[in-house]
Amino acid sequence: MLRLIRDDLHVTNYRRSKGHLLTPALKEIRQTRTERLLQWHAENGQENIPFTDEKIFTIQEHYNGQNDKIYAQTSCEAKEKVPRVQRGHHPSYVMVWWGVSHQGVTSLHFCEKGVTNCCPSVSRGCATRNGETS
Repeated sequence: MLRLIRDDLHVTNYRRSKGHLLTPALKEIRQTRTERLLQWHAENGQENIPFTDEKIFTIQEHYNGQNDKIYAQTSCEAKEKVPRVQRGHHPSYVMVWWGVSHQGVTSLHFCEKGVTNCCPSVSRGCATRNGETS
């Protein structure tokens, strides 16, 4: 049946997408907030808006049981071929923070484990044109 649908009818299956349930009241709220935001940008400009991003890189091995398969005749042979993935409860990681604005870009900030605010001076003009922080 699947071959008939795919090859003869040239139809493929897709998953249904999810979205917000927008009532008329929510649509009205979004419309007024959008108009206010556009008005604010027209008056103030985008020069004072920093765009920042942070990414956490874990030191642990990435493992997906659905994709990482081992082909062997017995489970003992599979264990001999590839060692098991060792995972801890609190893996080591490093967080990298970076920002950009109309004034320039910041340098990369490498934050230690447990740091919650990597660049607290972003609101005071952390970005400069040559990539150095002020």
